[in-house]
Amino acid sequence: MTASWKTVYEGQHEGRAVTVRESNDGTFKVLTKQTVHDEGIAYQDGHRFVHVSPASVGEQVESEVNSRESLREALMELHFSSLSVDAICDGLH
Repeated sequence: MTASWKTVYEGQHEGRAVTVRESNDGTFKVLTKQTVHDEGIAYQDGHRFVHVSPASVGEQVESEVNSRESLREALMELHFSSLSVDAICDGLH
């Protein structure tokens, strides 16, 4: 079965556009531009999964996670402040 994605958040934080999409299986994708050179990460801890693609400053970057809890981690890995992370997660619809 192919995942079906819907946009659940769009906004501007810390000078960059942020889009969050949710699939019909509860997976989330975050799309934004990177503000620092980052090697990216990928890890799984039990049922939680976080993946952040490697990117250089100014490049489009994508993160994929499998829960709202993991979404917070991914946003922090993307170098957003706690205030922005809270605003994004609280703004999901």
